[in-house]
Amino acid sequence: MSLYGETHRTVVAPVGEAMAQALLTAAAVIGNAAKVAGTIWRAVEHRRALAQVAGLDDHMLRDIGLTRSDIHDAASVPLTQDPTRMLVLRATERRAAIRLALRERSRG
Repeated sequence: MSLYGETHRTVVAPVGEAMAQALLTAAAVIGNAAKVAGTIWRAVEHRRALAQVAGLDDHMLRDIGLTRSDIHDAASVPLTQDPTRMLVLRATERRAAIRLALRERSRG
């Protein structure tokens, strides 16, 4: 009986190891594909948001602290980056500059 168990183990073990390795490789490939799909999905969503902001008229853009050139600059960032982050930065910088100018004017 021990002879059969040892023989069976030496014959089946390499097959089991190969199967386990194949499954691990397949899982890694699927995981990477899911990661890439998520990145593409986020890029599409970011560009959709940018398109909505670009659809606003100049008066509305000015109300939120943006200009058309900000929209064009944001559209030029790489696809893997969120273009709306640039818009938030530009609007924040403009608001800070306005506050600083008002503060300077009230002091002088």
